[in-house]
Amino acid sequence: MAFGDHRLLTTSLDRHVRLWNADTCQLERQLRGPTEPVHLLGLYMNDVISGSTDNSIGVYTNIGSQGSYSGARLRTDMFRGVLTAMTVLPLNRLLLLGADNGTIRLLY
Repeated sequence: MAFGDHRLLTTSLDRHVRLWNADTCQLERQLRGPTEPVHLLGLYMNDVISGSTDNSIGVYTNIGSQGSYSGARLRTDMFRGVLTAMTVLPLNRLLLLGADNGTIRLLY
């Protein structure tokens, strides 16, 4: 996922989000936080929103500098199934989530 003019964000099964310089192909920062693999990313201003295989949503704040991570797992009574799609709706600061069973939820 593109982040800024010359940076890329990637995820992997080792539970890290990585920030790369697209011009030099050099790793700039390795972000830790989730306890399960991250497979979804979204952007809101300078924050990165991640979705993990255990139905956790995390937020990395100010990743261009000394940022922090906070996350929470979706409650099973609010979201059933496995999180498979996520997009940030920046105008309202909402998250639109989709599950493997067809469930769609709007989080605020």
